[in-house]
Amino acid sequence: MIELLNQQQHNHILQQFRSKRCPKGSQVSGPDKASDDVLIVSAGRLRVFLSYEGREFTLYYLEEGDIFSTHTRAVIEAVKDSVILLTPIKAFRQQVVDHPEIALLMTGILGDMLGSSWDVIEGIIFHDAKTRLIAFILSLGRANGNMTENGIEFDCDLTMENISLIIGATRQTTSSLFNVMMKDGDIIRVAKNRYAIVNMQQLSTRLAEYKK
Repeated sequence: MIELLNQQQHNHILQQFRSKRCPKGSQVSGPDKASDDVLIVSAGRLRVFLSYEGREFTLYYLEEGDIFSTHTRAVIEAVKDSVILLTPIKAFRQQVVDHPEIALLMTGILGDMLGSSWDVIEGIIFHDAKTRLIAFILSLGRANGNMTENGIEFDCDLTMENISLIIGATRQTTSSLFNVMMKDGDIIRVAKNRYAIVNMQQLSTRLAEYKK
């Protein structure tokens, strides 16, 4: 979305957005905040989650270029020092009408988010923590992995706490399962924040069997 709006013919739209810095750990938006804006992540990473009686349910992470709305029941929190762009929904709605290419891109982004939400919900309801962790690791490999002599290498700078919130398990359970996968040789640590899935096909087959 940032790349599209930076194009000359759309630059006037980008100028309607106001920039806001969000320190790590700060709440960008929530159900108790009266705001009705379109939000685009310019830099950093935001977490979108639901909170109920002290429990948190992570839906997805917003990365650079992702678009979202502050007018939802979800809480949006900066998990890194971030910069976001904001504009009122009413103003942006007219730009979408006038520029169908923006609507087309938004459809793809929001479709991916919806698919991710369904994956999370399905995993929480029907599968155990081990299955959810394997599915999450495979999704990282498929999304940004590269084939190397070590297997499918991918970057992951999420903390174990972050991952536990995504798969809906305690930090201790997530850490234990992650260590078992490393001990069994399913994944290896290549460098700081970089891992490799040793045999993608084998791990995918095992996940399919767990889901039966």
